[in-house]
Amino acid sequence: MAAIPPAAVVDTAGPTGSEEIHVAPSLPLTQKLKYGALAYGITKLIKTPLNLITAIKTDYLGTSPTNPDIIKALPSRPQLPVRVFLPKSHSDESPSDTKLPTLLTIHGGGFVIGSPYDNDSWNRRFVQLAETAGTSFCVIALDYRKAPSYPFPTAIHDLEAVILDLLKPDSDSSNHGGDLPIDLDRVAIAGWSAGGNLALAVSQLPTIRPLIKAVVPMYPVLDFVTPSEVKATKSRRYKSALGGFRGKDTDFLMGLSGMFDWAYVSPGQRMGDPLLSPVYAVTVEEDATAEGGGRVVVKGREKFPANVFVIACELDMLGGEAWRLACKLGGKKVPGVEDMLGREEVGEEKGKLELEDERFHWQVEVTDSEEDGQTQVKRRYRWLLVPDAIHGYDQDGVGRFGDEELVGDGMEKREEVMKIIRGWLVDEVL
Repeated sequence: MAAIPPAAVVDTAGPTGSEEIHVAPSLPLTQKLKYGALAYGITKLIKTPLNLITAIKTDYLGTSPTNPDIIKALPSRPQLPVRVFLPKSHSDESPSDTKLPTLLTIHGGGFVIGSPYDNDSWNRRFVQLAETAGTSFCVIALDYRKAPSYPFPTAIHDLEAVILDLLKPDSDSSNHGGDLPIDLDRVAIAGWSAGGNLALAVSQLPTIRPLIKAVVPMYPVLDFVTPSEVKATKSRRYKSALGGFRGKDTDFLMGLSGMFDWAYVSPGQRMGDPLLSPVYAVTVEEDATAEGGGRVVVKGREKFPANVFVIACELDMLGGEAWRLACKLGGKKVPGVEDMLGREEVGEEKGKLELEDERFHWQVEVTDSEEDGQTQVKRRYRWLLVPDAIHGYDQDGVGRFGDEELVGDGMEKREEVMKIIRGWLVDEVL
């Protein structure tokens, strides 16, 4: 791997000056009605029927090969049951003290339209790949209440309550997570898109951060300050040479981003709040007083668990903010909001990742002090940019775009990404 260049100055993107400048606006009534109708139409007329069909197939008939092994309601949020995926080697006959490293996962959907069913295939496949590689994993899919009925920060506190039920069971294990094979010393959390945001947000809470060893945000939403139009036109890479859906000259998220933002963020909310926009939890400053000058100081790493693996997609308007967070955490030069991801050329090998090019992949270890200034903590940060991939490339629903090249390339890369995540968690983190 190429040498890592020294960290450079300072993040120039995001909130500056008075925080009152960066607050969510109150939209005109006509715009609210438009977004409300769109949210209602998608959730009630499309997603709800699809979820019902999926529930019948997986939860009641058990005919889907990706259905969970256990569906469990927890006392703090019984309306948000978790979906538990176990390896074949684990059974009711397994010794009660057999505990497994555990990955909690959080679905996406713009905080509005997603469902835990959306990731059944990914969760099941991760368990299978991990077992094949010699490491049995438990994967638990979490749920949360959706905007606009439940805007920020409801989802974060829903997840907090469910995670505490799972990881801090009381003596009555039948009502909590104590009867699940969770190794409490080896727990990580991952999420896609809005779920990546929520994984980083909930892991900042003092009640949760000590319980989680690692966070894996995948193509996360991290920045509500920077306008969507800037994200989609400045930092997002476009490659017409790919053809098909990936070769389009607009990002498909743009048609929904306004509705998602309106639904999740209430008027007057400070958009740079680190729980809403986790990219602003960390700051990078140059210490001009240091001998020789140029020493970079990273502040805020301690707000997250000690291990963070940021994964983004090259053809995604959200990729830039993921890149910025990864570089902040890793103490690298922080790109601006108009710095473009990846490279202009199409990748030479379909279905392959780029692990020797630092635009696409790097990892660093740092040791620094916790808030008390005395405790030294080793922290691991990793960046992976999936080449020629759109937002949601690794989900079964990507097939609705009718692009066989997109699906085939995405599923091959999904396998490789899963293997890397598993290896990082098992060999370095948990």
